[in-house]
Amino acid sequence: MECIRCGKESTKKDRGVSGGRCSACYQAFVTEPMEHGLTDMAIKLAEDELSSHGRLYFSRENLKYQLQQLFNKNIQWCNIAMSVLLVIAIGLGVMAVIEGGFFVKLAMISGALVLVPLVIKANYKKFISQLDVLVDKWISVNPNDKLLTIEKYQASLGSRPPSILDEMAFKQVLICERSETVALLLSNLFHIHYGCHVLSGQIYPEGVNAEMLTRLKQNPSVKVFLLHDYSAAGHAFVRRIKTDAKWFGGQRVDIIDLGLNANQKKLFNGMTRKQLDRNKKMKETAGIALFSPDILMTRCAAAIKQGVALDLVSTTVDAE
Repeated sequence: MECIRCGKESTKKDRGVSGGRCSACYQAFVTEPMEHGLTDMAIKLAEDELSSHGRLYFSRENLKYQLQQLFNKNIQWCNIAMSVLLVIAIGLGVMAVIEGGFFVKLAMISGALVLVPLVIKANYKKFISQLDVLVDKWISVNPNDKLLTIEKYQASLGSRPPSILDEMAFKQVLICERSETVALLLSNLFHIHYGCHVLSGQIYPEGVNAEMLTRLKQNPSVKVFLLHDYSAAGHAFVRRIKTDAKWFGGQRVDIIDLGLNANQKKLFNGMTRKQLDRNKKMKETAGIALFSPDILMTRCAAAIKQGVALDLVSTTVDAE
């Protein structure tokens, strides 16, 4: 495995002798390929891609989804391999019945080979289930200046009031279900680049939401765009913004739900997770963080400009 600091290759034996560190520069290794299905360099490259090589901020959830996508691609290849091997096994099985002899052995071997991608696929699913722990360990060992938290964003604001409030027209607003999404968009200057205010359904940023919301509601032609996870909480967020008088309930304004919704599964195919809802029922969910920051901003900007949901934008950008 290659060291992310000096590039020296280390075998499992080398890592064991040096206490899980690079023998050249003493950089700590986080992953073990056979246990995690990843190398440290693979995670570093994922961070580089998410940050557009240090240009954009990204979140912990962005990194987790990015790594999950790597596993999902391998799972897709396993599915293809299983299908091909199954067809071959069936064909050889037919020949074994008709011709017998050598085809019987071939049919048995091909039947056994079908199990190989099945086992590999199961391992990949196990690796995905370990990502929460792995990502947390990676962040603690290898902090990244572009890895954004709400605390880091608030600290960057300090006590300075956001002067951009008076410089932007109150014609449109993007309201996000999660404060983490707001911090990500504001830190990457989405509101400045695309001339759109960004608010959170959780009353964030503090001290800005109330004033901005009041001024937005004073404009009868304001356009409101909603961005949320594919989840029960996301759907409840949309209802609240549309019906709660504290937001835009009772007002005749254009409210466009960008997503994520059940009819937009082409945007997050293969990226859903199973979670228990409040009724203890297992439900599929997918987070906005599955989009890398550059793709999320590009898609949102196009959707806002065209006044349509994320899956209807006329752009070549995709979620991969």
